Amino acid sequence: MNQLYVRSLLISAVACVPMLAAANVTRPDEPAPQSESSVAANDFGEVSLEPVEEVLPDPTPYSISLQDVLKSPAQRRLDWRTQKLDLRFDLLEAETLDHLSITLAAQPLSGVDPDIPLIVQFNGGQPVEIETDGKSLTKTIDLPPNRARKSGNILTLSHATRCDVVWGGYEIDLAGSRLDMGVLPRRTALQLRELEQLFSSPIFAPRRIGLVASGPTQTKLQALAAQAVGLRLTKIPEFRLSAGEADLDIIMVPRDQLVAYTDDEAILLGTGPQIALSASTPDRLFLTGDTHADVLEAVAAFSKSYLPDSRQSSSTPTEIAQQNPLDADRHLVTDHMMLDLLSVQTGLHREYTFDVADPTSVQGELLLRLNRDRQTPKGTRVETRLNGVTLGEAQVRGRRMTVAYPIEEGLLHGRGNRLELITSDPDTRPHCNASEPFIAISNGSELRLVSETPTPETDLSRFAATGSLFAQESGANSLLVLPERDIDFTAALRLVAKLAKTKGTGWTEAGFVRGEAEETDLNLLYIEPHFQIDRTARITAPRALQTAWLAHTAKDTGQNAFEQFASLDGAQAMRQAAQIIWTENPLGAGGVAALYPDENGRMIGVISNTQGIGFEQALIPLIDGTHWNDLKGGVAHWNDETVMMTQSAFSLPPFEPENVVEPETDASLTQRAKAVASIVSEIDWPQPEPAALGAWLDTRWSQFSTSIRAHAASPQVQQVKTSVADTIHGVPGAARQALDSDAVKTLRHETLSDWTNRRAELVALAADWRRDLWTHLDIENPELKSAGIGQMQVLPIALGVSITFLMALMGFAFTAPRSR
Repeated sequence: MNQLYVRSLLISAVACVPMLAAANVTRPDEPAPQSESSVAANDFGEVSLEPVEEVLPDPTPYSISLQDVLKSPAQRRLDWRTQKLDLRFDLLEAETLDHLSITLAAQPLSGVDPDIPLIVQFNGGQPVEIETDGKSLTKTIDLPPNRARKSGNILTLSHATRCDVVWGGYEIDLAGSRLDMGVLPRRTALQLRELEQLFSSPIFAPRRIGLVASGPTQTKLQALAAQAVGLRLTKIPEFRLSAGEADLDIIMVPRDQLVAYTDDEAILLGTGPQIALSASTPDRLFLTGDTHADVLEAVAAFSKSYLPDSRQSSSTPTEIAQQNPLDADRHLVTDHMMLDLLSVQTGLHREYTFDVADPTSVQGELLLRLNRDRQTPKGTRVETRLNGVTLGEAQVRGRRMTVAYPIEEGLLHGRGNRLELITSDPDTRPHCNASEPFIAISNGSELRLVSETPTPETDLSRFAATGSLFAQESGANSLLVLPERDIDFTAALRLVAKLAKTKGTGWTEAGFVRGEAEETDLNLLYIEPHFQIDRTARITAPRALQTAWLAHTAKDTGQNAFEQFASLDGAQAMRQAAQIIWTENPLGAGGVAALYPDENGRMIGVISNTQGIGFEQALIPLIDGTHWNDLKGGVAHWNDETVMMTQSAFSLPPFEPENVVEPETDASLTQRAKAVASIVSEIDWPQPEPAALGAWLDTRWSQFSTSIRAHAASPQVQQVKTSVADTIHGVPGAARQALDSDAVKTLRHETLSDWTNRRAELVALAADWRRDLWTHLDIENPELKSAGIGQMQVLPIALGVSITFLMALMGFAFTAPRSR
């Protein structure tokens, strides 16, 4: 039975061979079928199948320093105490590695043994020895990508230094060491949780992001999306305004416009506001809806809360609103906070990060309650550092110890304060097989802060820490004016993303416009090149800001650099700004930031560039560098190296109406003169060009003198004088005296009548000259403008009165009769 069955199978197989051969034959006029294999015939006429290699796309390169990927100090040491370092880092589940390597940089310690190599091991694989010869080295080592894990990768560095000597070892330069890899493009859609991992990854976070939007709220959509990205990424990326030019595109258009960006039916046929990822376009995030209002709702939700931690590729604003807000992990210390709430860490090096709202004036105390275990030797040291400054060092000899360190004013930053606790041995003597010392930070350890004289809301330090009045109520009372040109607009979007970090969430209620803003009662924040800012805002800006725009620096008039000027109203604040003493410029071209109130009580903010530097280049130190935490005062000027405060902060004017004091009608002339003198002394006179103004005055004075001489020598007056002299000549004494009196009266009457007519002409001429003078002074150069003087119009009035008074005196001098 079995033999017959096997025989029938063999016969059937042989019978099928001709049929299979016929099926593989292709007629000459038909093209060869495309498949993963190609057909080839050898010299014997036999047909063979040759596999065709699939063409893979080029991998995307990534390179990052070990310090950034590990988020650790710049250097770590291998010596008798620490003979092995485990460096841990994570990758993403959605990424496929093509290659992986590490470039290791290390410097030898004094007394190093040149015969002991450094050993590198990746995830428990084959160790790789590096011969050092006791010298500095920079070595690149290829790591097997097939041993890489999605998370928990361990790179082990070891150096077998003898434990009975105090010297030798290596200093590993993590800042100079790099991790390099190539990643193949994704072929599947990202999940929502993977997208959040991508944003927070120090390795794979996008370096360029496209912000594509349309409709009447286009500028606001792009600004909120930039803020949402800035809140998630450690380093703010560059932005693009078109699709296909970045590592990741965020598409913010209604559904009827989505066909130009995706063919995913799940997204095209959806309803209501939606946040979605697509398999057909894995490098795009869609924030869409049926209307422009739906799109704005989706973008606003994305800028306030994290995406759901799920394997889905789509969500709604309602679901996102139920997730953790983006500022959930932010630690803003207002008065006190327990250290265990900042973070929970163990080991020899512990770090705590926190923010403060008023960094300029805040001070306080750090209280540490230290516990030593039985295995840790007595005298183990705990060093405390705050923002790189050592507060003190404690030697723990007993089982418990409490220490307190004062925190002086000016030591804290608005954002990213780093508190470091470093544990070390009581001495440098080697102990073979000794365990690492451990000092516990017990409950009750806390940070206490207080501010006796808080800085006003117009101080740039408060703006950099919390956004000041602009960020309150999610920006409901603020309008941000952004550049018109695209190249400047994308640079400003990076700064808008930086601003979101001050609040912790997006400024969803703020207004955003490009170009010029219409008349509004909102607080105005200009983020534009200096020449694009509204002209009224430029000429009414504080003198220190106008000087900084010219790439100069004004010297603060206060004795204390942190002294705060109080003001009763906006006009007084402007006068205080105008009293700045101009000095030679120590900074030159760079950027400038300012906060000040206007005459209506609004807050005006300016972040711009100076002459001699581009807008985008000027903002780079503020966005990518450490300058942001160094902003303080009312006006700050910076370049690549440093930040200088050039004007103290202004106090906001009171909201109650001002009490206007009417002048007393019965005041004496002396009292009125004193009042006028007190007002004139507060006027900040403009500083015109001496040569031009002198030439103008010379010309006008010549015209005035000629007019007066012509009037004095007029034929009418000469005729009256001649007739009177002829009549008087030869008359007896008494009659002559009476006639002389009548002649004088007649002469005076004629002269005064003529002067009345001439005075009207001179008054009109003075008004013309006054307008001409003001037109001469009203030029574009901000150096010739005093703060608020264009609105007060005090100067032309004062000059007009002075000129009229002088002309009257000169007129009387030329027309009055000579004394006998």
